[in-house]
Amino acid sequence: MTDVLINPAPALLGAHNAVVGGRGVRRHTVQFTGPLSVKGVIAGSGTWETAAGRYEMVPGAVLLLNDGEPYTLTIDALQPVETFNFFFARGFVEDAFRTATTPGAALLDDPEPRPMSFSERLHFDTPLARELVRAHRRLTDGEPLAESFYAAALHLADVECETRARTARLPALRASTREELARRVGIGTSFLHANLDRAVTVAEAAREACLSPFHFHRLFTRFHEVTPHRYVTRLRLKKAQALLRSTDRDVAEVALACGFESVGSFTTLFTRTFGTPPARFRRNRELG
Repeated sequence: MTDVLINPAPALLGAHNAVVGGRGVRRHTVQFTGPLSVKGVIAGSGTWETAAGRYEMVPGAVLLLNDGEPYTLTIDALQPVETFNFFFARGFVEDAFRTATTPGAALLDDPEPRPMSFSERLHFDTPLARELVRAHRRLTDGEPLAESFYAAALHLADVECETRARTARLPALRASTREELARRVGIGTSFLHANLDRAVTVAEAAREACLSPFHFHRLFTRFHEVTPHRYVTRLRLKKAQALLRSTDRDVAEVALACGFESVGSFTTLFTRTFGTPPARFRRNRELG
């Protein structure tokens, strides 16, 4: 498959790889359901909402939505917002994973690929986010987009490989039990991604995953190799970095938008993580 459709009719999504983009100050798409997709914003900010929660997207961040997952997109801005999204043909990413992990002779058997579902929704300054930007540039320059889709699919195949390796580390004898535990950790992980802008607790994430708080904390830490608290803090800091780089919001507003309870603690954590205070990070962006 080499062809990539540009802003096709909704009925064609899922049958072909496609790019869907738009620019404007007002938009409200309610409960749209499509194939596996990567949502991005080139300029401004937009909000995608699913059953799990709300995701505010700015340049430098991308959002993964799974096949068949209904979502609502809302744009209400003073300045034009430009969105840019990948919609994958069904089976395309699965085929990338199979090709990357299966010996050549076995590829000839052509089994039905197992659908993929991703729980780590938000990606900041990752190969996936950078590929979306490159694809937008290619489209602007009139270049073909097929390579961007292959690169993005291979990145998602890498994510799936890592997920399966993490699943194998979970403390259960039977593979089916490990897969079920990984599925529940994934539900909790997705919940944390969808609620970065508010104070969430391990108990809330555990309840979503149908696990006790202690069991969820233990499994999550084993799976991600970091505690839920550190995982969320790291993700919030990456979101703050994207907001400081792409918006004019002041430091206090960024801290609040990322779920930090005080500007002081946010500044300390940001400085410790990125080696520069958030205000200076903003100034360096403006000078650059």
